[in-house]
Amino acid sequence: MFRPRKPGGEIALRPKQQASRSPIRPKRQPAAARRSRAPKGFGEAQPGRAFAGADPAVIFQSYGFACAFTGRSLRAEADVDPRGYLLDIGARPPSSDPTLLIPASLDAIHAYERGHLALGPRYEFLANLATISPELLEALNPIGRLALPADASLRPSPAALTAHLIAFLRGRSD
Repeated sequence: MFRPRKPGGEIALRPKQQASRSPIRPKRQPAAARRSRAPKGFGEAQPGRAFAGADPAVIFQSYGFACAFTGRSLRAEADVDPRGYLLDIGARPPSSDPTLLIPASLDAIHAYERGHLALGPRYEFLANLATISPELLEALNPIGRLALPADASLRPSPAALTAHLIAFLRGRSD
């Protein structure tokens, strides 16, 4: 890059230009006020969220007090903190619709919400082998599908799983 030189051989530097505060260019927001850039379809794990109107006991009972992903018993966890062990597959804000809530272990909730694990159209597991925990992969139901309740009205809504499945298939994860 060519820079003009002063008569003494020194490089002439231009004075810094003042930044203009024009109304066209908005001020930069503080880091806390900026929106997160998480991919659509994935949310942050938030155990213990309140689900207004949903009765966790009915949901846990319909799944036999077991994790729908691994089959591990959640009876003790359901007694202590039932809302912390329900995966919300619906849109935000949290829903009270029982077809949007699935009893799950914290490992399964973590994997699902971070895009390491997804559910296909027939509730089959789709796992990102590069990111999923090997322990969770071994613990998943051997049939390769989500354990479903006998009552069809309490089964997870396939329409609610679509946004997460699309994000998973596009490879968006943490």
